[in-house]
Amino acid sequence: MEKRLNNKVAIITGAGSGIGRETSLLFLEEGAKVVIADINEATLEETFNLATQKGFKDNIISIHTDVAQESDIKTMVKKAIDEFGQLDILFNNAGLGGAYGSITDIDADEWDQSIAILLKSVFMGIKHASKFMQNNSNGGSIINTGSIAGMSGGGGPQAYSAAKAAVINLSQTTALELGEFKIRVNSISPGAISTPLLNNLSDDWEERIKGLQPIEELGQPLDIAYAALFLASDESRFVTGHNLCVDGGLTVDRTGLIKGMREAAAEELGDMRISGMSMGSTGIEETLREIED
Repeated sequence: MEKRLNNKVAIITGAGSGIGRETSLLFLEEGAKVVIADINEATLEETFNLATQKGFKDNIISIHTDVAQESDIKTMVKKAIDEFGQLDILFNNAGLGGAYGSITDIDADEWDQSIAILLKSVFMGIKHASKFMQNNSNGGSIINTGSIAGMSGGGGPQAYSAAKAAVINLSQTTALELGEFKIRVNSISPGAISTPLLNNLSDDWEERIKGLQPIEELGQPLDIAYAALFLASDESRFVTGHNLCVDGGLTVDRTGLIKGMREAAAEELGDMRISGMSMGSTGIEETLREIED
């Protein structure tokens, strides 16, 4: 059987762990050549080694990338073109938890850093990848990681939720603009997925999720990887500007996510007021401040 991504070249950001790692391995198994990118060099090397052990050494390249820096994004895209001769797929997946705390306590610089990594990076990825994809006779596929937190209020920290809402909208806006070049732009909005980002909040999400959604289990990174595979493949040639929600039905009743997040935070913090910056799986130490009146 022909593999679904034969003769395609993909870039995946945030490939060092979680969704990015599983998607990288799945794309390789489906015949793609893959450039994996992450700011965390240690986890990026782990993904590269896993791929090598599976026999994909000739089809994978890793590149240390800070997605908040446009020069890094340009270098990443150029790397794919120089090494593999083309670019067909970009999965803008890198992210972090970002600034958190009461809106009156959040540090403005941490807010800006959050938006740069969660939103500006997606803009820059689309910008530079689409320049090359416009020359492809078959166009290309750009996939952006949104979140159900960006689909309603209260689903996550303010900066994270706002950025993810913007990612969904940016995907739709650029789908309109780039359609004439056969470049499809879609977003995937994960729900409660077992990744370092979610697990850092609480270590018992398997129990918390029961009663909050129709499919009473945590999603796995591979669930999102399969959604990305569909959007990357020619099977979705007529799909663009779509936000694919992969959440086990959590958003059918939108109060579930809000309830779960609030309960986890209340048990962890009690009456303590905190603010800071969650760095997710970047390998960079997070900041944490206790706020006093």
